[in-house]
Amino acid sequence: MFGWFRSKPTCPVTAEEKSWIEERFTWLIDEFGMQRLTKGTFILPTAEFFPDDYDLTHGSIRSLMNRVAEYMDVDPVDLRLRFYEEARPEFEGMMTEGSAGLYGKVGNKHEIWLELNTLEDPLRAVATLAHEIGHVLLLGERRISPDEEDHEMLTDLITVYMGMGLFPANMVMQENYWDDGPLSGWSMSRQGYLSMNMFGYAFALYAIARGELSPKWLSQLRLDVRTACKQGMHYVNETGDCSCPFVTPR
Repeated sequence: MFGWFRSKPTCPVTAEEKSWIEERFTWLIDEFGMQRLTKGTFILPTAEFFPDDYDLTHGSIRSLMNRVAEYMDVDPVDLRLRFYEEARPEFEGMMTEGSAGLYGKVGNKHEIWLELNTLEDPLRAVATLAHEIGHVLLLGERRISPDEEDHEMLTDLITVYMGMGLFPANMVMQENYWDDGPLSGWSMSRQGYLSMNMFGYAFALYAIARGELSPKWLSQLRLDVRTACKQGMHYVNETGDCSCPFVTPR
């Protein structure tokens, strides 16, 4: 009654994170255009977008890379697929860290390196490919310098902008359980550079820019990212507190 018990909208990220996301989102608009943001397709983990069989052969991984590249407006012909393997710990622990992919450029070719132990999960493979192809757009096309402190975070952010963000967002934290005879255990691993709340707020800006009041893809996000996205959308729509050009301050 009379709005007495109406809670004040809150932003899911800190003031510093909010400022960075909005500044870099605006930068992406300047670089790639508002139309790419508003008219681009949101890519889902369905057969519609990924119809090819994934059997861990070089050919199937190459096909997967080509498809992700096309979704991100990168010519697959310019990409060279490479593999590497990192040493794995003898026993799995509470938290494991390690790279899933690397990027480099040799001559006119962009080299996408994938870590062999991370390829069994096709969703993780797509997440890694999206991030590394993000490097092609930013580092390979000389839009930013590798010396910029936030270039890895920006590479995660561009996956959201290009409609591929669901995959790295859903792979931020992963729990794995294993059972080997008398021994069993679990491990937790982290992938990427944006937190779940930062991904959520980035998705909120993505949805608002596209005029999506109730995005159909929202249900596909992991719960913590989805919650942050809803909170971010509510906050911006209620307060207008956002520096992006598609938000009118109140």
